[in-house]
Amino acid sequence: MDLNPSGKFCPICKHKNPHTATVCSYCGALLEENLTNRVATTKNTGGQINIPTENVGSFIDIALIPEGGIGIYIEGAPKPYYLQMDKELIIGRKPEAALETFLDLAGIDAFNLGISRRHAMIRRKEYGYEISDLASTNGTWLNNERLVPNKPYPLTSGSQVSVGRMRFFVLYRLGLETTK
Repeated sequence: MDLNPSGKFCPICKHKNPHTATVCSYCGALLEENLTNRVATTKNTGGQINIPTENVGSFIDIALIPEGGIGIYIEGAPKPYYLQMDKELIIGRKPEAALETFLDLAGIDAFNLGISRRHAMIRRKEYGYEISDLASTNGTWLNNERLVPNKPYPLTSGSQVSVGRMRFFVLYRLGLETTK
């Protein structure tokens, strides 16, 4: 007999946890949500599919990626995005009053592809970048591994990222220090 019918279910693995738990005892995902940062999004995702990577170099011009910036190559998008990044980049559907630096995907059917308004974040670190899922409704994957929300993961150049059902590659060139 279950004495705790009001337990918390993990948003990642669906494991039932005690109602007082703040992290999932099975996968370690955060169970508490800051409701002021949460925006309703339709759950709209299928399984993840690999993007063939054997011919990636044939359509990417590394020289267009700004030094110290990133290039984002979205599957099916008419053009890549080249961004100079100093600190953080939020990926999602930009709300009107957003103060952060945003990659607004609303123009390429982001809502129907299951992308939350604040879906994921790429942060610049001393020696590269890291990516975090921002407790999105449909999840973020890095090289076909689902990310635990609000946990940073190293993002290597050439990584495949999926947000909802949208897939893209992230390439970057770190700023090169010159020695004299």
